[in-house]
Amino acid sequence: MMAPVHTLRAVFALSVFACSVILVLFVRGRVTWTDAFWVQLFVAAFVVCLGICLIAFRHGDMRLRDVSLAVLAKVFFPQLVFMYIASAVGITLVSMVVIYAITASVQSSVALAVIAGLWLALWFAPGVASLTTWRKLRALRGAPDQYRSVSARVRA
Repeated sequence: MMAPVHTLRAVFALSVFACSVILVLFVRGRVTWTDAFWVQLFVAAFVVCLGICLIAFRHGDMRLRDVSLAVLAKVFFPQLVFMYIASAVGITLVSMVVIYAITASVQSSVALAVIAGLWLALWFAPGVASLTTWRKLRALRGAPDQYRSVSARVRA
């Protein structure tokens, strides 16, 4: 059975949208949760997500062609686990440094940083895993390098 063509795009877009919502909530800070706030949150997150997806999907990137579900699962799930662990460790370290710089308390910094790292990585890792999966699948098929310069792409 073949994988749907836009599987990686859907995973990437949902991951980016979730991260966009978190970003907008972080930027907006503490505000009253009114109906207008939720509409503004959705619109702002959608615009951020749309911009990132337009960049990521240009030139037909992240479209699966003739890839079975078994091959996709065999490549995607190890990437997902690796990206989750890597992003959880990275986000935890960055948030620990930032929180410690603000609070100067080791116990609360570590606890909050670990929670932030584990939670944010849940939303961030699928998007990165879909990108790395697409690149690995292209390499397995022996496709030309998709990431060559724009001028080389125009000449070809």
